[in-house]
Amino acid sequence: MSLSQFSVRQPVLMNLLTLFLVIAGYLAVTRMPREVFPEIPQGTINITAVYPGVSPAEMESLVGIKIEREIKDITGIDEINVASSEGMINITVTTDEGMPEDEVSRVGLDIQSAIGRIADLPADMVKPVVKVAKMEIPVVWLGLQSELPEMTTRKIAKDIQDELERLQGVSSAEPWGVRNLELRVEVSPEKLHAYNLNISRVMDVITARQSDIPGGTVKLDRGEYLIRVLGKASDARAIREVVLKTTTLGTVRVKDVARVEEVLEDAQTLGRVGGFRSIYIPVNRKNDVDSIRLSDKIKNYMNTWNANAPDGISLAILFDTSKFIKRRQNTMYSNGLTGFVLVLILLFVFLSFKAAVLTAIGIPVAFMGTFVIMQLMGITMNMMSMFGLIIALGMIVDDAIVVVENVYRYLMLGMTPKEAAIKGTNEVFWSVIGAVSTTVVAFSTLAFLPGNMGKILSVVPIVVAIALSMSLFEALFVLPSHCAEVLRTPKHLKGEVNAEGITGEARWFIAMREGFAWFLRKVTRYWYVSLILFIVGFMATLIISGRGLEFNPFPAKTIRRASINFEAAVGTKIEHTEKVVKELEEEIKKATIDEVESFWCMVGTTFRGHTANIGSHTAQCQINFAHDGNTSPRKPELMLNLWRQKLLNIPDVELFNVTVARDGPPAGSPIELQVRGPDQEGIALLSRQIREFAEKIPGVTDVTDDLISGKRELIVKVNPEQAAMYGLNPALVGLMIRRSFAGGIASKIQRDEDDINVVVKFPESRRQSINEILNMELTSPLTGKLIPFSAVATLEKGVGPGRLQRVNFKRTVTVSGDIDQRKTTSVKVNAELHKFTNKLARENPDYEFVYEGESKTSDELMDFVKMAALLSLLGIYIILATIFQSFLQPLIVLMAVPFGAVGVIVGLKFHNLPISMTALLGVVALLGIVVNDAIVLVDFINNARKEGMPLRDAVVQGGKLRLRPVILTTVTTVAGLLPMGLGVFGSEEFLQPMALSIVWGLGFSTILTLLLVPCIYMLIDAIRRGFWWIVRLVIPKNEVSA
Repeated sequence: MSLSQFSVRQPVLMNLLTLFLVIAGYLAVTRMPREVFPEIPQGTINITAVYPGVSPAEMESLVGIKIEREIKDITGIDEINVASSEGMINITVTTDEGMPEDEVSRVGLDIQSAIGRIADLPADMVKPVVKVAKMEIPVVWLGLQSELPEMTTRKIAKDIQDELERLQGVSSAEPWGVRNLELRVEVSPEKLHAYNLNISRVMDVITARQSDIPGGTVKLDRGEYLIRVLGKASDARAIREVVLKTTTLGTVRVKDVARVEEVLEDAQTLGRVGGFRSIYIPVNRKNDVDSIRLSDKIKNYMNTWNANAPDGISLAILFDTSKFIKRRQNTMYSNGLTGFVLVLILLFVFLSFKAAVLTAIGIPVAFMGTFVIMQLMGITMNMMSMFGLIIALGMIVDDAIVVVENVYRYLMLGMTPKEAAIKGTNEVFWSVIGAVSTTVVAFSTLAFLPGNMGKILSVVPIVVAIALSMSLFEALFVLPSHCAEVLRTPKHLKGEVNAEGITGEARWFIAMREGFAWFLRKVTRYWYVSLILFIVGFMATLIISGRGLEFNPFPAKTIRRASINFEAAVGTKIEHTEKVVKELEEEIKKATIDEVESFWCMVGTTFRGHTANIGSHTAQCQINFAHDGNTSPRKPELMLNLWRQKLLNIPDVELFNVTVARDGPPAGSPIELQVRGPDQEGIALLSRQIREFAEKIPGVTDVTDDLISGKRELIVKVNPEQAAMYGLNPALVGLMIRRSFAGGIASKIQRDEDDINVVVKFPESRRQSINEILNMELTSPLTGKLIPFSAVATLEKGVGPGRLQRVNFKRTVTVSGDIDQRKTTSVKVNAELHKFTNKLARENPDYEFVYEGESKTSDELMDFVKMAALLSLLGIYIILATIFQSFLQPLIVLMAVPFGAVGVIVGLKFHNLPISMTALLGVVALLGIVVNDAIVLVDFINNARKEGMPLRDAVVQGGKLRLRPVILTTVTTVAGLLPMGLGVFGSEEFLQPMALSIVWGLGFSTILTLLLVPCIYMLIDAIRRGFWWIVRLVIPKNEVSA
């Protein structure tokens, strides 16, 4: 029993199945999380270690290199990036491409175990934290603005965090810019000297005092008891009473040599919103939670909180991603709905009413089934999945059109509805599968796009493949039952019954078809002349249209967000850096609400990707531009240029750069390359040469590198012989100096959810002069007596690096920059840079230059597109050869492909768009679409010839009778995508080229298919006949027959 027979015999089951798909699809789509881009596995593991007061060079040698060596042999690691800055080290481990999430987690556990085996990490360093990176984009950024005392504001911020994290769907809401509590023990050097103590003794005693020791168990008369030895101090009062030593003169306590108080730690970072100091609260969502619904919950919470908040404090929204999601998805919804309406109109124009209804039913059924599969696969409703649905919109009716037309044809030939439904479906069964399969094959190759951008874009072909598969299921399994139930042979024909069986044709279409048949007969009469004209026209169009057409892989113009990063002189106090920020804020405030939606600034921290640069001299301002349709896409660039000029005129700003976020998935900076080599001086020199060269290229802006000038250093040189006389060594001397000036964490006190550090150090007044080091006293481990610093060491001044980076065991500097897309493209700029770095590589063979960012992404995608195109053509050829049972006839169909490519070039030229990566992806997808019309045409010609029709008559008759399905399948696909391509209700710049590629390519290939394929069919037939004529001429007749 065939599928169509089962379908026709089970109408109740088919109707229930349709109803089930509609209900299940509705439930799936209403519960599907909404977001801008799909979440993708990052494939990276971050290792963070904090060691306050330690220089970048020491962080690298004491921590970074040791971890690097320990983890390098772990299976699955592709790259290790070690970034060392003052008091902190960030190690980013990139795993092998395409590694599953559970394997990435396994690598993370292996790394944690490996770090645990390192025995010689600094004892007083905070334990390294290993975390598998996740793509976390806050749903809402809240700003807490307060005029209340900081301690009160801090308590309120913590309460808000607890309340937000109790909201269903919130994963974290940790405040940023909140200073932690610190129990500070400021030791007096004079009092230490009086009691013959040193700061290390104070720290060691407090550390020992801060522990509760289990004493085991004891059995007494009435049972068993646990023994606990309590020693932990819980507050400043208890710390003051800690005994340091006992002598005949009495007991010396901490309070005798130090001042102990509970304070807020020194400010490392400051947050500012709207010109005032603020606390940021980024609210992250859990997986599979809808961003828009969660945003509404957060806003409701904020409104309720503000209504009950005390005077002088308020919550405000800094950035709401749901607003961005709604705006982008409304664009997709509107364009998709317009395309859907156009498809329906075209169906009713070209088909009879009942045939149009049966065909149109397949659209919601296929979509609802697609939603069910999407939810099962974990695909969210985002821009990529919606674009996939829009692409599929016009194509999912193609197979239904073919089935309904063929069923109607047999109905007109006198069969009963059930017989016509079965025979009509069975006859086109394999050709419909073949047509859909070619499209699915072409799109499926794109599901394996490389890199993060590829992972995001790959959702499009996956959704298209799902939608087409569901439409195929509906057309071959569900539709026959509906045809048998609905279609009837009309009692009176209002129009002619043509060979296709469609009744009631409009006179305009009858005239068009007859006119086309007359013209096709003329074209095929001199098919060889027609082919020459086609080839000449093809070359002329290619040359004329392709002239001046540029390749720009990521041409998005609209700037959504910008980040302004700048630095004052190293060592500048954070309060002074904040004054510079205030000047920039005043300039940003001049923008209207129609230009800038929101902005906020961070003082003391800048971010580049996932890497933080921390320093009191650094600052960053984040600006979100307004895009309501009235703002010119060039307006943000004009404002950014004004702000650049403002920073140039501020004397305290030593360097700055602007990074922008444009439309589309992240592809990296237009300019981004790494200089790797054996020494810091060499890579610094080469990076400076590259930066200077790049700045001279027209259109290049904001060129910078990640070399950071370090603080001035005081270098302690210990005399080993002298130190040994007192039982000292460089390590002990360094530890005593560190504890005296940088301070040391003696212990932690747990209070509620806070970990309060007990920090021991000299008072600030004794940490502001070089003489304080020169005059400090060290304790001899041999005698216990105090000795002067000058007895064992000397002091020198110097300047060290502010940041060190290693990538795969080589010192590395990254040079990055942006471009003005009105003047140049990243391809042109990187081509110039490649020439220059190739020259540098020849002159400096020990160094290598590695291109990242757009250059790397573009190269990876371009290599993949070439491979995908070849695989698609091969897969399509195999399908066609199987359908036609011929090695030559698939070539007839594939001849439509180059003409589709010409259509793409003409379309991009017409719309003044460059050849972009998404346009090329559209070309690959087009491979599977353009051949569908040719399959229908060639299949009919083959069937006509099998019935004995002469070649030319079969070709003309095939073109005439398949005119409607060829035109209809094309115009429905074009209609579905045209609103998106033209941006009728707003455009998505990075998706528009892909939509237009398919529209123009399909339009061109269809027009030419109707005329070119018949000519090529006759050419192939002539070649075949000529081949056998030569064989018969060369080989004797009896051998040929043998």
